[in-house]
Amino acid sequence: MCLEGRSLASLADRWGSPLFVVHAARLAENVRRFQQVPPGRQRGAEVFCSYKTNPIPAVIQRLSQLGLGAEVVSPYELWLAMRLGVAPGSIIYNGPGKTPGIARTLVQNELLLTNLNHREEIALVARAAAELDKRPNVGLRVATSDSWSGKFGIPIAGGQALAAYEEALSHPSLRVVGLHAHRGVAIEDAETLERFVREVLEFCDVLHARLGLAVEMLDFGGSLAVPTVLPLDASPLPLAERVRRRLSIEDYLARLIGQVEDHFHRAGRPAPRIFLEPGRAMTGNTQLLLCRVSSLNAAGAGPAHAILDAGENIAHILHREYHEIFHVERWGETPSETYSLDGPTCSPMDRLRATIELPRLRTGDTLAVMDAGAYLVSFSNSFCFPQPGIVVLEQDRETLVRRAETYEDMVSRDLYASDAAR
Repeated sequence: MCLEGRSLASLADRWGSPLFVVHAARLAENVRRFQQVPPGRQRGAEVFCSYKTNPIPAVIQRLSQLGLGAEVVSPYELWLAMRLGVAPGSIIYNGPGKTPGIARTLVQNELLLTNLNHREEIALVARAAAELDKRPNVGLRVATSDSWSGKFGIPIAGGQALAAYEEALSHPSLRVVGLHAHRGVAIEDAETLERFVREVLEFCDVLHARLGLAVEMLDFGGSLAVPTVLPLDASPLPLAERVRRRLSIEDYLARLIGQVEDHFHRAGRPAPRIFLEPGRAMTGNTQLLLCRVSSLNAAGAGPAHAILDAGENIAHILHREYHEIFHVERWGETPSETYSLDGPTCSPMDRLRATIELPRLRTGDTLAVMDAGAYLVSFSNSFCFPQPGIVVLEQDRETLVRRAETYEDMVSRDLYASDAAR
């Protein structure tokens, strides 16, 4: 199994296993696809890189150089964006948990847009803006009937979001220009997308009619599903059919932008700028995880246990997502054995796949976990084992962008008893 003419097994030999491999060409292609203007439309969307989805500085910087803005959800991510040279006017700040200190930082940096996650944040940011004599661009995150709620956003239902906008508009220190509606739950098909966008646009009409607010920045977040990553559920549909029904990037853009432009054209009002924050759909299929079989345990009934050098400490998300997993050395061979793929940690929960059919495995064989570019690195930890290195593969170059963690790295911030006593 090869990528860009490179044997994946040789990459694991050279850089160590486990290993994340980033495919630079696929990353650039996804950016191009998201930046295109759909046929027959006046303009496309403004696209922002979701830092939390794939927080590798070299990947984020590459996306910035390709023309993406930054979507950040924490003070660290804001610091990282600035450190990587992203202009404040290209940064959107989202997320719950804003404190007075964070509010002052956001106001001071004069970002493109700060989205207020819930009603209690309105006065917090307004106060910081008044104290600093600034007037930041703000939007409010709203929750539709089928989006994440709870700690995320203000429900449109029951007039709660309308009341929050009325309160925000009462603060002269805030420039209320945006509306943020991140669905959270994956957008897998055209019907789901149409329903979600329709609720948001209908609320824009309410804001205009009731408060006289013309939304200038309409932020639809992300949530577009990766076609070849599926939830682990009991769907009766065959795998190929489930993949076929997924929206492509092109179809998603054409439908979303078309629905927005047509709606505002019918209403006789200028269409707002459209912001997108694709995470999974931008980086999910641009990365794979290489790992190796450390040992085999065929004792007992049922499938043999293939114990890998990567487990839930690196690929926890496989507990709830289906990812294709290939045998690198014998890719393309007909599967002949059934295995349970277990991680190396001393935990019965450390299992990446309960059953999988593969060509016969031997100790030292390499497996490739596909579509590993969304949230695997984000949630990796150093539980019992160091975290892997990351290599970017680009035509004839292999570039190490994060070295593998060492044992010394794992304890570098700790004080030993003898040190603490000094």
